[in-house]
Amino acid sequence: MRSTLVRISSLFPAIVAFLFPAILPICHIFVLYYFWQAYARFVDRRFCSCSCWDTVFKATYESGIASYKNFYFNATSNTLKIWILIVIGIISLYECIKYLTKLFITRQLRYSMAFLFCNGIFNHYYAWWAMINYLNDDFYSQWNHQTFFTLTELYSTAFVLHLANKENPATSRKILSIIGVALLHIAAASADQFIQNVFFGEGYLHQIVRDICFMVPDIFHLFIPIIVLRKEAFSSRPLHRDKTIRRDLCIMVLLIAILFIICSLL
Repeated sequence: MRSTLVRISSLFPAIVAFLFPAILPICHIFVLYYFWQAYARFVDRRFCSCSCWDTVFKATYESGIASYKNFYFNATSNTLKIWILIVIGIISLYECIKYLTKLFITRQLRYSMAFLFCNGIFNHYYAWWAMINYLNDDFYSQWNHQTFFTLTELYSTAFVLHLANKENPATSRKILSIIGVALLHIAAASADQFIQNVFFGEGYLHQIVRDICFMVPDIFHLFIPIIVLRKEAFSSRPLHRDKTIRRDLCIMVLLIAILFIICSLL
């Protein structure tokens, strides 16, 4: 019995990690369907066709104008890039969830950081899906802008995952790295679309929901690390009296200003 429980507990992280990438796209399409079902086109499988498909992946089984398929893909360099993005996204999410689950089982999980990671999944998933669509549509006007947000988000998430392990100390520089990215994203998003779409009501419902889903994780990434910093790193003295953190704060503000300017130019 004990060996069975040990075997199950060893498989549990892998099972949980598998479920996340398996279920996430289903939830995504369900949400899209909820917003767009009134505008969706009816597809008559008997008469529809596609003339923009090179039929390479079907080899000799089909050529010319293709009949209905659940999905098509052309043998192009962009298809290769899309496939690489899909693999990276699925494996990364799988490994992250597996890592956090193992920390939970071994009681080494810092729950505040686990919450931040789960809270930020939407941002990463949106970026992943957007880049796939950019490549699929050959649409690149937003590529640099999205890449900027994606890279800074990944930078922040790397520290979140690192600090998810209680054995890793929550130093001021690690925490400020998360806070700095959150402040940058809040400022950039507010200047970009958030205030216009949400507060002025100029966005469609799905845009308002999207922007709120972007902003809420950034707000959590701002305030929760501050609490962790105050609790774990500087519990014995006021923050404003620490020379190191004052210096780090100045550097953080300077970097945020520089990155904000770069973001506005993209």
